[in-house]
Amino acid sequence: MKKISIGISLFLLLNLYFNVTTHFISNTIIQLMCILLFFPIAHYSVKLVGLPGLKGLGLVRSKKGSQYFLISFLIGFSCWTAMYAVYWYLGKFEITGVKTGLDALWIGSQVIAGFLLGSLINDLITRGYIINWLSEKLKPLAVGCISVLIYAIDDFWNGEPTIVNFVFSLILGVSFTYAFLKTGSLWANTGIHFGLNVSYGMIYGLSGNYGAGLITTSKGDIHPLTNHLVVLSAAVVIFIIVYYVYRNPRSQTMIDVCSVPLEKSKKGGWQG
Repeated sequence: MKKISIGISLFLLLNLYFNVTTHFISNTIIQLMCILLFFPIAHYSVKLVGLPGLKGLGLVRSKKGSQYFLISFLIGFSCWTAMYAVYWYLGKFEITGVKTGLDALWIGSQVIAGFLLGSLINDLITRGYIINWLSEKLKPLAVGCISVLIYAIDDFWNGEPTIVNFVFSLILGVSFTYAFLKTGSLWANTGIHFGLNVSYGMIYGLSGNYGAGLITTSKGDIHPLTNHLVVLSAAVVIFIIVYYVYRNPRSQTMIDVCSVPLEKSKKGGWQG
């Protein structure tokens, strides 16, 4: 019971740290420093539950991981770009121009750095930590469901608190978790997450406002039902593609490849 309490408390603390950093610090430099501090904090704190640092969360560099990241990025980016093209066609927003020069460079840098770090840290917490911590305690299906639910609640809490947004987050969470479990690579998951966020950033920037992205826009008009149908359909399409691409990854099993193998030391502790 004590170990479970520590595991839950650690998850809550890591999640709270990330959310406070991204939502309540307005200074860009200080915010970036705090976000980067997450990595050493997570590295040492997860050892309390027997995981060997960031490696135990799935943050490992490999050639296969890079391939998964690229493939997944293309899936997320292309699906979300197609969704925004449909939104534009239906009149949700109007394109008024494109930013150029230093303005475009600054916004592009913010979008890439901000969303890469944000996507990666969110994935490390809601999938890397949850799945690797619970992998030896519960069956793969139960672990996956818990990870999906936690992601959906977290996304629901930070986004629009509506039933549609919760369902949307559940569908996306299934895609993210499926990619992670089937490949054993966090990068397969983060690639999708980062790809759709980059597409979002091109329209809305980091702030999420019309006119704040690389493509300047003004708000249009779209029926709420149509709006919901488009975004839910896009989420379903992503899952279908992810399922097709990763359903039979070579030389991979499900949960077994997600966790870094741990061995008990003579003193009873866990080591990587």
